Amino acid sequence: MTWPHNCVQPTELLANHTSFRIGGAAEWYAEPQGLDELLVLLREAQRHGVPVSVVGGGTNLLVADRGVRGLVISLRRGRAFRMVEVLSHEDEPQAQIRCGSAVYTQQLVTLGGCHGWGGVDALAGLPGQIGGAIVMNAQQIGQFVERIRLVSLAGAVHEFTRDQLQFAYRYTRMEPGILIDAILRFERADPQATLARIQRVLHRRNATQEVTLPSAGCAFKNPPGISAGRLIDQAGLKGTRIGDARISLRHANFIVNLGRATCDDVLSLMDYVQRRVSRSVGILLEPEVRLLGERW
Repeated sequence: MTWPHNCVQPTELLANHTSFRIGGAAEWYAEPQGLDELLVLLREAQRHGVPVSVVGGGTNLLVADRGVRGLVISLRRGRAFRMVEVLSHEDEPQAQIRCGSAVYTQQLVTLGGCHGWGGVDALAGLPGQIGGAIVMNAQQIGQFVERIRLVSLAGAVHEFTRDQLQFAYRYTRMEPGILIDAILRFERADPQATLARIQRVLHRRNATQEVTLPSAGCAFKNPPGISAGRLIDQAGLKGTRIGDARISLRHANFIVNLGRATCDDVLSLMDYVQRRVSRSVGILLEPEVRLLGERW
């Protein structure tokens, strides 16, 4: 197949694009430079019946060992997708921000700290990009979202308001497509106090979470009223290993790659954790990490 833009290349190893450092190759991989290129690619894929997947920051993603069929798109190279624009004036009581989906969350946190965007400290230490955070409503980022723009897989741009997105725990109601930017709103706050809160959050996260070995963050969602990590720890599973996938010794809800872990190693370990915790307390843990591609 011939694509209309040279931003598409064949057989790109996706292990190089995820924090887990796991996964096979994409059949086709594209990094469009802007919205126009993205729309052309999506319409061309639709015309030829090519399935489309998206890789953001790759921090909550487990890619299948056999790779991914079709076109995998990343927005990380597009300047328009990496822009942060302040829309409000300094004398307004709230700060309104337009943020591209490929902006790294910590870039937004740093800017927010310097400018005194109240509440941005809640996102401190959150890995990956803004688009993925909104899709997962990570750290309840939805409380700051006013509206988003989404490109459908057919190549049409749509706008959705906060009410339409129905944010909930680790959930955003969203049509299939690619999030390209969002309007966020923060209350004004003292910059020094905001920066101090950010530093406290980062210190706490670095002291308690796995930050030295490749992982995809939390493997399981927290059941109501209790942390998944505590349930896994109470089941005596810290340090449990299948292949090169191991439950972190620091945080039981993190699965780490010791060097040569495969997707199957991770999924087998997750399945084992689910069965052990279910037998122990009668709770079936729900995966938080997203699988891209086919396992078998």
